[in-house]
Amino acid sequence: MQPFRLTYQVDFEHLFKASAAVGRHRYTRSYRARANLVLYGVMIIGGVGSAIGGIVLHNTVLPQVPDYVLIFLLFILVGIFYSKVMIPWLYRYSARYVNAVRAHAPMQFTADDTGLRWQDEDIDFLLRWNGVEGVFATKESLSFLSGIIALVLPLDAFPDAATRKAFITEVLGNISPEAAEKSRADKALMALLA
Repeated sequence: MQPFRLTYQVDFEHLFKASAAVGRHRYTRSYRARANLVLYGVMIIGGVGSAIGGIVLHNTVLPQVPDYVLIFLLFILVGIFYSKVMIPWLYRYSARYVNAVRAHAPMQFTADDTGLRWQDEDIDFLLRWNGVEGVFATKESLSFLSGIIALVLPLDAFPDAATRKAFITEVLGNISPEAAEKSRADKALMALLA
């Protein structure tokens, strides 16, 4: 592989967005289903709070609406609020905090026959090709899956779409056939190659 180099400014929001997608690419559907079962079980505890609220509303403000309807609606609203407001807020808040407290030295990225390397004043991280278990794309970055982490490379670090496409093609040729097949299953990554 011809050595490939990029320099970019780190934005931790890319990392948080990629890490949010790692589970979808890392774990099997059955594993995620079991984990979600546990999470939803915990949400049932929130349902108890909704039940109490629904009964109170039924007995005080809305006696014409059956209490089970109010309980169900409150439970749904709590879930929607959590997934659509709280989780995105937590990611943005966390990224802003890390961006504010961490100095922003330019990141040097290199890809060569050895693998992928990220370097700045504090970091020197090498991910060898055989350690890349898959590549997936978010709206803002390419993410290289290894274990339970995703190492990111912002899409805006590339000078143009043609360079990015050539790089992705090279990456798919350097990782294992299994990792390349898993990567090609990612629709967002394939859209970058179109």
